[in-house]
Amino acid sequence: MNASVDFAGNDKVEPVSTMPAASWGEMPAPKLPDYLVDVYTWAYVAPNMVELLDREIVVATILWMQQNKLMRAARDEIAPGDRVLQPAAVYGKLVSHLAKKVGPEGEYHVTDIQNVQIEHVNRKIAGLPQTRTEVRDARLTGDGEYDVVNSYFLMHEVPEDYKRAIANNLASRVKPGGKLMFVDYHEPVMWHPMRPIIWLVFKWLEPFAKALWSNELWDYVEDRDQFEWRKETIFGGLYQKVVGVRKA
Repeated sequence: MNASVDFAGNDKVEPVSTMPAASWGEMPAPKLPDYLVDVYTWAYVAPNMVELLDREIVVATILWMQQNKLMRAARDEIAPGDRVLQPAAVYGKLVSHLAKKVGPEGEYHVTDIQNVQIEHVNRKIAGLPQTRTEVRDARLTGDGEYDVVNSYFLMHEVPEDYKRAIANNLASRVKPGGKLMFVDYHEPVMWHPMRPIIWLVFKWLEPFAKALWSNELWDYVEDRDQFEWRKETIFGGLYQKVVGVRKA
């Protein structure tokens, strides 16, 4: 289980709005994919659970107290004034923390397939004018090119065909010299004390996550050769940060 959320829909989903949630709350929500409803309703779809789970103690527990290290790892790839796309509204303080890093001269663009998640993140980032939110399919998200595209604990939550579609769309949004960043799960070392626990969590709660134990994230990107890749693992290999810099 993780601390993020954003899922691609089964059908093409057009953006609903870039206005605060209160301005478009009466608009119909995009169709949610079956796997999201079947697997993740309890964690991300039910409004009462969104409010319950978006607490720092919950995020810290899910990420084995590594939430601040992972957030810093993402923050290190962002500079003041950057234009950043994050195709996932996430639990915890990540969005506000990274939006503050880009500052008033930058833009932090957050998208999600669900109205409930966009409404929730809007409440958390009120007062940060450099932020922008939008209901959007992760396979189609973004407008123009970005300095950084930040996929934060998204890829492990979607089936393989969605992984490829999302990764390729995100790669297409990176400007020359810009970064495509993935922070996500990774296969831990054999002696890791959490390995059997994580294996069970993946088996019962995260059916699409174990693919990241055997596949490199850059392999989902068709034009991977247009990027220079680097990778680091965190907490005994349980997590990874993969960054591709698009060649000029």
